[in-house]
Amino acid sequence: MSSVVPSDVLRAATGSDVALQVVEEPIHGSSGAATAEVVRLTETVVTHGQKRPFSVIHKTVRPLSTGRHAEMATRPDHWAYWRREPLAYAAAVLPTGPGFRAPRCFGVHHDTAYLEDVAGGREDPRRAAEGLCRWQATSRVPSVDWLAAHQLEQRIAVTHLDWTTVDADPRAVAMWEARDRLLDELAVLPRVLSHGDYSLGNLIAADDGDTVALDWGTLGAAPAGADLAHLALSSLTDPLPAYLAASLDGPSPDDVSLGYRTTLVLTGSSRLHWMLSNSVPVPAGYVDFLQEHRPPVLRPEHL
Repeated sequence: MSSVVPSDVLRAATGSDVALQVVEEPIHGSSGAATAEVVRLTETVVTHGQKRPFSVIHKTVRPLSTGRHAEMATRPDHWAYWRREPLAYAAAVLPTGPGFRAPRCFGVHHDTAYLEDVAGGREDPRRAAEGLCRWQATSRVPSVDWLAAHQLEQRIAVTHLDWTTVDADPRAVAMWEARDRLLDELAVLPRVLSHGDYSLGNLIAADDGDTVALDWGTLGAAPAGADLAHLALSSLTDPLPAYLAASLDGPSPDDVSLGYRTTLVLTGSSRLHWMLSNSVPVPAGYVDFLQEHRPPVLRPEHL
């Protein structure tokens, strides 16, 4: 990686053409499928004769080379398409606030985006749900060919779980075994613009008061309510009431609820299998949470 920030990026971010020094700090933990590296570049810039510190995030993507999704990840509509995030920043289709936004982008060079270094803490799930609702209710799905489509279906199509190898709660096994029926439920729901990995690890309560969502590599069109499922699984709290309370013009509450509950049990049961298979501790009450919020089709009166 070059530690020199392009001059157009420097001007867009600081108004300065002069950087005296650059310190590189690799940022670990980004789990985006296409993420090659994330580095914080801290510089001393000169503006109007005054020196001041400034930092920018240098994020580079690359195609998958291993794993069950590698073969399809060069297809623009696949959820793991590797160039989606810089394309989204370059096309200016991400939310800009107020209240809910992506990091500000100061420039895209080839497969690298130069992004705002967002300062802040952990976001509250209720505020995250409210911001998500306002964005989805006021945004149209853009007409571009690189949006993720049918992410959950694409994941399930190459996921084959052997439940006999793990000691799983039978309720979770039943949720997974109903996946074909559940995917049919999702297929008829209205689609909205979707972050695709809307979990607390990707959300910052920014110092300026906005909810800032990171990692837009899975931006796509998804069933209403799907993003809420990722938020719920990362917090084990129910964000649906906060989302519906903030609702403007958008999908009906019934559609949002169905998309949320259906995505929740499909994603949650597969994650349970992964946790058990990899000796990762299962959060207390995890399966109880899935059971409590399962969709009507899995409730006794519908079986």
